[in-house]
Amino acid sequence: MTIASRGPHIDGIGGVFLYANRSARLAAWYRRVLGVPLKSLGDGIYYVEIYDRSGRDPRKRVHLVFAIFRAPRRLPARREQAMVNFRVDDLEGYVRRLKRHRVRVEPIAEGPDAEGIGKFTHLTDPEGNRLELWEPSTGV
Repeated sequence: MTIASRGPHIDGIGGVFLYANRSARLAAWYRRVLGVPLKSLGDGIYYVEIYDRSGRDPRKRVHLVFAIFRAPRRLPARREQAMVNFRVDDLEGYVRRLKRHRVRVEPIAEGPDAEGIGKFTHLTDPEGNRLELWEPSTGV
């Protein structure tokens, strides 16, 4: 991905960082319910590095950090300021997993994605962050 064609440009996303009132509790939820293998850095910080290949140079490994930080001040219950999109390989199976954990999930919808027609659903984590699960039309 290249955002600008001339001069300095953004060529990817380095991380997604969520602030939480109860970061340990939220990290435990992401581990247990979503299966995100967050590790503790101490001081209320939890993270995982997700590796992929560079679109510009497939020989080069790049990574994205997903992290949860303890909020520096009390956050409102529902934030709705941003949404994190997670790519999944089997949306129906993932939704069944969430329902076993008693997570409310919106119905699966099909819609356009970069490759064609993908599948999407939405949910909210225990701290009020909006999440989208996406199964690309071409698979993962």
